[in-house]
Amino acid sequence: MKNFSTVIILLFIAFPTTAWAKALSVPFTPQAPDGIWMDPWEDACEEATIAMVDAFYAQKLITKDYAKNMIRRIIRLEMNLLGFHKDTNADQIVSTINNYFPWEARVVTNPTIEQIKAEIDAGQPMIVPVHGRSLKNPYFRNGGPDYHTIVIAGYDDGKKEFIVEEPGTRRGLDFRYPYDRIMNAMHDFLPRGRTRFGKPVAIFTQNRAVESRALDGDRDGLSKMMELLYGSILWLSDSDGDGLGDGDEVRTGLSPTKK
Repeated sequence: MKNFSTVIILLFIAFPTTAWAKALSVPFTPQAPDGIWMDPWEDACEEATIAMVDAFYAQKLITKDYAKNMIRRIIRLEMNLLGFHKDTNADQIVSTINNYFPWEARVVTNPTIEQIKAEIDAGQPMIVPVHGRSLKNPYFRNGGPDYHTIVIAGYDDGKKEFIVEEPGTRRGLDFRYPYDRIMNAMHDFLPRGRTRFGKPVAIFTQNRAVESRALDGDRDGLSKMMELLYGSILWLSDSDGDGLGDGDEVRTGLSPTKK
């Protein structure tokens, strides 16, 4: 019995248990790609997080020029859909995604750490609205913004940290925050500097369109499902620029992507 116990101890020493960690390769961009923290970039965290998740699902790299073009495009889409682009809350972020992107998002209230980790295990990053100052990020100016959004791309159980794509600083690639700090900072936007009282919500994503398949964000007469089927552009009513709307082309037997 003594020899058997010794073997077990030696095996435990030789093969110690390790905490689980996982990170998704989400491309990163700061919300101010040129480092110019003024309008529109100083308020572009929501657009930057959408751009990062979109690039992940599309398997694209994010260059500085690509990031600037995408952020500007998302701002235009928000203006078209919502009438504004600053301080969009979780429902408005989801609406923008579901109307204009080939993937899909949904709001989850009071998500647990285990739910968040399960999404990462499934290969699905999430966008999280937060009270920026509660993150206590040392690279934020003046303590950080009242409202902010980040992308959770991974977790490390050994260190009890989330791995985050943090658009609020150029040092934000795979930035790490403790589990409890993210969970305590998680709040949806409320106006007049009251985000710290907002509901704790996260935006879960998936690389397919299910609930959003019937939406028609560009109002061209083609649903999102049909746009994806024909390969036309979800945010452009005349994808091939020939003067005829995508829906009209399909109804007359023409291609919406060929002049």
